[in-house]
Amino acid sequence: MRGKARLAIALIAVFLASAWQVVLAQQPKVEPSDQVARRSDLYCTGFIAESAPREDLQVIGAETENIKATFAQGDVVFLNHGRGAGVQPGAVYYIIRPIGEVKHPFTKKRLGYYVRELGLLRVVEVQDQTSTAEITVSCDTIEFGDLLKPYQEYVGPGPRDARPLPRYSEGSGGTKGQIVMSPGYHENLSANRLVFLDLGNDDSVHAGDYFTIYREIGSREGVTNTPEDNVVNRRSDGYESERYQGGDVSVQATRALRKDVLRQRPPIPRKVLGELIVIKVEKNSSVAMITRTTAEVNIGDWVERAN
Repeated sequence: MRGKARLAIALIAVFLASAWQVVLAQQPKVEPSDQVARRSDLYCTGFIAESAPREDLQVIGAETENIKATFAQGDVVFLNHGRGAGVQPGAVYYIIRPIGEVKHPFTKKRLGYYVRELGLLRVVEVQDQTSTAEITVSCDTIEFGDLLKPYQEYVGPGPRDARPLPRYSEGSGGTKGQIVMSPGYHENLSANRLVFLDLGNDDSVHAGDYFTIYREIGSREGVTNTPEDNVVNRRSDGYESERYQGGDVSVQATRALRKDVLRQRPPIPRKVLGELIVIKVEKNSSVAMITRTTAEVNIGDWVERAN
């Protein structure tokens, strides 16, 4: 009897071990990512093009247009061109929406034409004058009149070996630019936020380039700018100091005027705010992801190509 019990226990153990191996084999394998940016970061950020996009191919209808006005992933839509214009079954397009010209917020120079990326669609059937397509990816709602752009594969840049970020730095002397905008019009930025730079192909910037984010010491931070206040600038007037002897109000004045110290001092280190990596590049601009920060980053902060 005892032998039969041992045999039954052994068979149960073998069965459970086999079943557990089957369960493990059915689990999806999680591969470590070798890219910094996710696919949504690559395909849903928008871009600042040199000129306005072409308007020849666009969304003009939808299967469910009688019950809703906006469309998303899984919806069937109709395009305004078909076989006669060379549209092919299986073709993939970006769905884009031109917004308008963009000027540099600080220099006022023209940067280009801002275009939002709304998603992707695939052509499933082609007629003579129209095409039928399915929205396969939606970053936002799609509407009639949204334009299409031929699909182009984006490859996310890989990470580099982590190195400590200095809090203060003299700089590397590399290519310099500014953060000019962020998708969603965010102004206070942190790690994993996407930003637009005023650097592009014309500045020899490429996807995968790393830049240090910095701010000059003494430049405006936040909503106040106390050192430039008129009261502060005049606080030595009438006080005892090397310049003003025998003050009428107080004997606790500073030794020298602030503006004299600022004018005479040698260059001082700038404040390092973080680091970013470029993921998409246009002629005069690029899209980058902030990878890490030491302090809050703002629109207008400077960037410099890292070593």
